Amino acid sequence: MLVIMSQLKLSSFLILFSMIVLFSIGMITGENIKSVFGQTYKDETNNQMQKSKNKNNNDDGKELTTVIKVKIIKQNIDLANYDHLKIVGYLNGEGQTKYIDLKEIKGEEEKSKNSTINPLTVNLNFNKSNDISSTMIDDEYYICAYVLDDDNDGNIKENPTFLSPSSTTLPLYDCDEGNIGLSTSKDTVTLFSTMKKYGESKATYTSSKTFYSTNQQKNVKNISSDPDEEVKITINVPISDAKDIHDMNVVSMVKGEYQIKTIDVQKELKNGNNKNDKIPVPFTFERQTEVGPIQPGDLFFGCVTSDEFPDQNSDCEKRMLKDLDVINTVCARKDSSC
Repeated sequence: MLVIMSQLKLSSFLILFSMIVLFSIGMITGENIKSVFGQTYKDETNNQMQKSKNKNNNDDGKELTTVIKVKIIKQNIDLANYDHLKIVGYLNGEGQTKYIDLKEIKGEEEKSKNSTINPLTVNLNFNKSNDISSTMIDDEYYICAYVLDDDNDGNIKENPTFLSPSSTTLPLYDCDEGNIGLSTSKDTVTLFSTMKKYGESKATYTSSKTFYSTNQQKNVKNISSDPDEEVKITINVPISDAKDIHDMNVVSMVKGEYQIKTIDVQKELKNGNNKNDKIPVPFTFERQTEVGPIQPGDLFFGCVTSDEFPDQNSDCEKRMLKDLDVINTVCARKDSSC
């Protein structure tokens, strides 16, 4: 009997001991499970927050884009007479086009009774880095804005009226050539602050009209001929100090239309396409554009970009079209004609 009671006591002790051990293990395991799941949730939440924060950043927390803030001085545009603005720009081997609905702006100002004193601000975002280059301090860029009108259906006119010899106006525009200043993350350019460039274009256009009037019997392309004709522009790129580079992007822009070509410099040199240490890059534009026909007096740009250049990665130069019967040229990477 005593033996049986002893065995029962021993069994009870073992059961109680086992329950204590299991309870302890459960507490530890439960705490670990709680810790693991808690850490996982916390990590996922932090990751989502970090992804959101770094939406426009790279792995080092640096911004991926350069923002060019374009300030439009509305007083010099006369919003009541125009429907849209077409804004085009180039930086770091890339081009961009943006349209602004002036009707909406006019409506908002009428509702809020705001004056046109405050400038209209438009941001253009360019990649800081691409296969050709990375934006650096002092890189050059251009920004232009052109007014557009709508057709009867409220859409931007696809073929604006071709200006006749009797026309006295050119579509309103302004352009500026800027340099990246203190930061590669942002820069600011102001358009329509003065009408100097437009005034010079208008004077050239008027002079060309006079030239046409005195040469009506000649086959002169200026102003009056078929707008379906083509306009040729050549961008000359000096490479005397950069004959070891590989690829470069070259852009030509006129009347709100731009074309970009990637040039294999070593291939051009091998083919002997480097007269006087300059590589000519030809562009052909249809004369009829969204803004109107290309005319004498229109401003055109030539830019070249490569991170292998010894000075600036991007350089832009501008000229005014004087004669549509010839190939108009501009020399990028040099301030003077070459």
